[in-house]
Amino acid sequence: MRMFRPLLLMVMIGALGCAVSKPNRIELPPGARIGILNVLEPQMTHVDIGLLRFDSTTHVYRVDWGLPGFLDRLIEKNLRTRDSRTFIPLAVDASAGWKQSMSNGILSAVNAWMPGELEAFLEQTGEEKRLDAIIAVSSYDSGNWQEESCFEIAKHPVATKGYGLFTRTKLPSGLSNQLPIGHDTAAPYANIIVAVFVPRPAALVDFGRAPCTRSNLPEFSQADDHRPLSPEAIRQLKPHIEKLGAEAVQSALGKAGLLP
Repeated sequence: MRMFRPLLLMVMIGALGCAVSKPNRIELPPGARIGILNVLEPQMTHVDIGLLRFDSTTHVYRVDWGLPGFLDRLIEKNLRTRDSRTFIPLAVDASAGWKQSMSNGILSAVNAWMPGELEAFLEQTGEEKRLDAIIAVSSYDSGNWQEESCFEIAKHPVATKGYGLFTRTKLPSGLSNQLPIGHDTAAPYANIIVAVFVPRPAALVDFGRAPCTRSNLPEFSQADDHRPLSPEAIRQLKPHIEKLGAEAVQSALGKAGLLP
C-alpha cells in the first residue's frame, strides 16, 4: 500500500501535466495561411496621478496613429519568406463590443484557460479560411493581469488600461525639476499582447507582451498642465507606443518559433 501511494501520485501529476500542456513552438508549412486578429482599440488612455492622489484623473483620447495597421504590417514583414505565405485579416469590421470580448478572451487564454467563445471562433475561422495559424493582437487592463503592475505608489499597483501615458506629480509645480530627487513622472505604457494560436484544434502556442517602461519622456514638458494633453504631447507619444508594440510582436513570434 505504501509503494502504491507514490505511484498513484506520479500518475496524477503526469495526467495533470498532460491536461495543461500546450505546443510551445510551431513550424508553418510552405505557403502557410496566417490569420491576423487585431482587436486593439483606436484610442489611448492618459492616467494622471496627482500630488495628493485623490485628484487623480483618467482621460481617453481617440488617436489616428493607425497602430493596429502598423503592428499588422510588422507581423507580415517578420513572417514573409520565399514560400509566399498568405495573410488574412480577421473580423476587421466587427463591433467594438465583440472586439472587447475577444480581447478579454485572449487575456484569459494567456493567463490560465481559453474561453469557449474564443475557442469556437479560432476553430471555426481556421476551418473556413483554411488557416495554419492565427496571430492575435489585443490590449488589457493591468488590474486583470496576474503579474505585477508596471506602476506602483507606496507598493500599491496603479491600474492602466490599453496603451497611452502615465503621469504622476510628486512635488508642487516648479520644484520638481529643480531638485535632484522626487521628479515628476511621464512614462509611455502599452498593455499590448501578441498571441500565437493554432486553430485546429484551438490552442495557444505562446505569446509576448510589451515590456514595462518607467523612463520619462525626454521631450515631455513637466511644467505643462497634464490635463488635458495637448495635440503635440499626444503626437510625441506615438513612436514610443509603436516601439513597445513592436517588442511584443518580436517576443511572441520568437517564442513561438516563427523567427529565424
